[in-house]
Amino acid sequence: MASVTSKSKLDSVDSTPDRRKATEMVCDSLATGVMFALLLTVGQRVIGFVRGILFCRLMTDQQLGQWSIAWSCLMLLAPLAMLGLPGTFGKYTEYFRNRNQLKPFVVRIGVISLALTAVLSIVMVSIPQYFSEIFFRDPSHISLVRCIGITLFAVAFSNYVIALMESLRQVRSVTLMRFVTGIAFAVIGTGLLYFWHDGSAAVTFAYGICCLLGIIPGLWLIWKFRGTFNDSAEALPYSDMWRRIAPFAAWLWVANMLNNLFEISDRYMLIHFSDTTSELAQGLVGQYHSGRVVPLLLVSVAAMLGSVLMPYLSAAWEKGERDGACRQLNWTLKLMGLTFSAGGVLVLLGSPILFDWILQGRYSGGLAVLPLTLVYCTWFSLYYVGQDYLWVAEKGKLATFAIGFGLIANIGLNMLMIPLIGLWGAVIATSIGNLLVVILVFLFNHRCGCKTDLGIWFMVALPLALLLPPWVALATLALVTYVGFATTWILQAEEKKQISQLVASQLARFKG
Repeated sequence: MASVTSKSKLDSVDSTPDRRKATEMVCDSLATGVMFALLLTVGQRVIGFVRGILFCRLMTDQQLGQWSIAWSCLMLLAPLAMLGLPGTFGKYTEYFRNRNQLKPFVVRIGVISLALTAVLSIVMVSIPQYFSEIFFRDPSHISLVRCIGITLFAVAFSNYVIALMESLRQVRSVTLMRFVTGIAFAVIGTGLLYFWHDGSAAVTFAYGICCLLGIIPGLWLIWKFRGTFNDSAEALPYSDMWRRIAPFAAWLWVANMLNNLFEISDRYMLIHFSDTTSELAQGLVGQYHSGRVVPLLLVSVAAMLGSVLMPYLSAAWEKGERDGACRQLNWTLKLMGLTFSAGGVLVLLGSPILFDWILQGRYSGGLAVLPLTLVYCTWFSLYYVGQDYLWVAEKGKLATFAIGFGLIANIGLNMLMIPLIGLWGAVIATSIGNLLVVILVFLFNHRCGCKTDLGIWFMVALPLALLLPPWVALATLALVTYVGFATTWILQAEEKKQISQLVASQLARFKG
């Protein structure tokens, strides 16, 4: 839980004697926050892995495909309905906090975001057949669409609270919130699967419940340290606020929409472009989902790192420490490339046990596409973290262009390849799209001042080793790791020094 300090108090003179004086939150340091988040995230991902395997065991491949589409729709519609406004917290919380105008900024974003989401939720619940045809190529999934509509509001509320806490650099609290959500989803989701005949609707409803349970620690922290939001400066005019954040919010909204369309496009097009019935197409998506259960754990870790890193990069940017922000981002990307590729090798080595024994050989299609899925999920992870620099530098339109270009390529290739080779067509098209996106983002970073050295491009190429036989891939990774730390081809001398200091400081903290 986030630490607090008693020496920074607001409202030192309070006209209400019974009112408890609130103190401000103290931001977690980047090293402490990231190390804590990674450690607790390991446990969360283990739970997520077990949950994903249980879902694969307890649902048919058709139900699993429906859940995969439902989850992607939630991820697409929540930021779409909120116009991407909570995403502005990471960039502008520090700006308004320094001017003692944080409270009106936070309240206005919350009211508008949640009101818009409520409207969309009501529309979905009112005309479920229409959305069922769009989502599943079948108008009969009425109960599932209504569950999606109800869950949508819970997801939006959760996203709002998490974005706010991340912007306040309460990394440990956010990680705890996600941990609670993960545990609750595993327990409640599995429980509802036993008692609800419609497996995809049961899991969707369970996810909404768990999103609300997960934000309880964050709401408690906001209330306890509400002094952080007490403003002593003059009121924040609406025109000043929107003039400041509107361009950033607009580009972020478009980027979020394109990101989520990019994420769902391959499975959505499997549903609508497969030369088969809607039921068999949903089964193909279920097979694909089984091959994405583990790779998506990498993406979720990258999403955590990206959201944690942005407020720190933004704070450094506001202080004029732009070179330090670039170095911080670059060595983070290099370590990500090494560790995610290593994780991919371990997954490949253990895949026969997972698919043949635990999943009882039911998902041979997922096993077949697993190596290439690991490759493109690693690329997407590098893109997700790498784009932080463009947003902090207020060049978000370039990140938007990159994902938009990749989306167009992805859709075009899917339209061409799915009718010809089915599931493999979707995976190959998505891989090419991800490669284009990560290359464009790193080129844009370089152009905008975050110099992309040879080591970054090594990390882009390294995931391709996962297409080799697992033991060959392991040997390749060991060689690249040795080269990275023994030479300056991948990690620069200053980067290795910073990494060593980070490890030493965390070991000292752990021993203490």
